[in-house]
Amino acid sequence: MYWRKPRDGERVYRVAIYRWLCQACQRTVSALPDFLLRFRWYLLDVVSEVVVARAEQGASWSELEAEAKGAPHVRTMQRWWVSFGSQALRWLSVIQAFLAQQDSGSPWLDPRGEGVRVTGSAQALLGAAGYLLAWAKSRWRELAGYSWKDRLCFVWLWGSGQGLGRLV
Repeated sequence: MYWRKPRDGERVYRVAIYRWLCQACQRTVSALPDFLLRFRWYLLDVVSEVVVARAEQGASWSELEAEAKGAPHVRTMQRWWVSFGSQALRWLSVIQAFLAQQDSGSPWLDPRGEGVRVTGSAQALLGAAGYLLAWAKSRWRELAGYSWKDRLCFVWLWGSGQGLGRLV
C-alpha cells in the first residue's frame, strides 16, 4: 500500500492505494480509484473542468486561474492542455470506430452533422465523448448518474478499459 495526496484546488486528500504482486509477470500492480489519474496530482474532475473550459469556452489561462480559489498553477493547466491536444486525434479515431460498430446511426457519424462543424481535435473529442456516453447510458444502468458535464471523465474511464493509455 502507498498513499496518494490528490488535490481539488482547495483541499488535499489522503487516499490509500493498494498494490499487488502479479504472479505471472512478477510486477507490482495497483488499482487507482476512478477519480484519480496516473501521474497527476489533481482529481480527475479538476483536470476535466480545465480542459473542457479551455476547449469549449475558449477560456484564457488567467480566466481559468481566477475562476477557482486554489486553482492549479497556469503551467500545470498548460501541461494538461498540451497532453490532451497531443492525444485527442488518436482517442477520437478509436471512439469513432467504436461508435461506427456499436451505433452506426449516431448523429456524430453523419457526414453533414455536428462532427464536421467542430474546429479542432479537442472539441471533436469532447463532442464524440458526449455521443459515446449517450450510447453507453442506454446500455448500462450504472451510468445513469453521468451527465453531459461528466462526458470527459467517462471517456477517460472507458479509454483505460480499451487500453488507450494516457489522455492527459
